[in-house]
Amino acid sequence: MVTNVQTMEQIVVKAQQLSLEEQLRLIQRLIETLLPAVQPKQPRLWRYGLFRGENMSSEEDFVMAEWHPTDEELNGP
Repeated sequence: MVTNVQTMEQIVVKAQQLSLEEQLRLIQRLIETLLPAVQPKQPRLWRYGLFRGENMSSEEDFVMAEWHPTDEELNGP
C-alpha cells in the first residue's frame, strides 16, 4: 500500500508540472480509460404528427404559447 501512495504522489507531482492544456489532455485520457466505449444514448425525438387527432395543435398554437417576457421579467426585481 505504501508503494501505491508513493507512486500516486509522484504522479501528482509530475502532473502539476504540466501546462494547463496538457493537464486537461491527461484528464481526458484518464476518463477515457475509466469509461471505455460508453456510448451515450441517443435521445428519442418525437415525430411531428405523432399524436395527431381532432384537437392537434397547430403552428399558431405554439406561437401563441411562446413566452414573451417583459423588461421587468428579464431584469428581475
